[in-house]
Amino acid sequence: MNRFYSNGKVLLTGEYLVLYGAEAIGLPTKMGQDLLIYDRNDQIIEWNSFNIDKKKWFKCVFENNSLDILKTTNTEISKRLQNLLKIAKRLNPEFLIFGKTVTTNLSFDYRWGLGSSSTLVNNIAQWSKTNPYHLLKKTFGGSGYDIACASRDSPILFSLKSKKEQIKTVKFLPKFKKNLFFVYQNKKQNSKNSIIDFKKKQTIKSSTIDEISDISNNLLISSNIKEFTELISSHERIISELLKLNPLIKMFPDYQGYVKSLGAWGGDFLLAIGPENSLDYFKEKGLKIGFSFDEFIL
Repeated sequence: MNRFYSNGKVLLTGEYLVLYGAEAIGLPTKMGQDLLIYDRNDQIIEWNSFNIDKKKWFKCVFENNSLDILKTTNTEISKRLQNLLKIAKRLNPEFLIFGKTVTTNLSFDYRWGLGSSSTLVNNIAQWSKTNPYHLLKKTFGGSGYDIACASRDSPILFSLKSKKEQIKTVKFLPKFKKNLFFVYQNKKQNSKNSIIDFKKKQTIKSSTIDEISDISNNLLISSNIKEFTELISSHERIISELLKLNPLIKMFPDYQGYVKSLGAWGGDFLLAIGPENSLDYFKEKGLKIGFSFDEFIL
């Protein structure tokens, strides 16, 4: 049996603009996904995926050589997985010569947007001995910050320079971390579709990219919650103007603090900066899934 593991992620800064070269802060999470591979004596790949509650949420059976789908509980997911395996095999022809039983286990809910796809890509890249960034670009797309988080155990400053990933390990452990919370918005956002929509609408100025990069770097050295909140607010204003959407704080006018979208706007997790009982506030608003900084960030 072989086992591979990858971390989940959240994007603290640089959403959308990381694709244009802005420096973005990626935070690996304590939750992730593992991949277990067992040998078989036939030419079948049996794939079983389990959610955080240990319940099987997806199953598929492939013919090993052709990767034809023989049986599945979800055709759309099976086709995406089939494509991922085919490209991995194209990148490494020695991959998947024999039958396998494969099990994936998530320690976060696949609906949360913490990287069920990126952790899978990174795990398959490790298994197939292929470049995870090449695999990502040929399948799901995106900047690659999530792949960088998947294989690192500390926060990163990520950017794309001449389409090449620039990854710097950074320290992000604010003195006021007890006032930082991560709350699920009860809806998953499709990052790929959000990126496509954004690219259709926007022409990005280099000055805007520089502004976001400056905010990212200043956040890493901010020494107090007031300065941190002001930087986050400036970041939200910039992205809000680009997207022509209201900042997320408009949805929580009575919150005694500030909130920020993490990643594509419209779903997944938000960052709350506020009093130590903030999670109680969001539970009263119906957002019952939330974590403190220490529970969430690796």
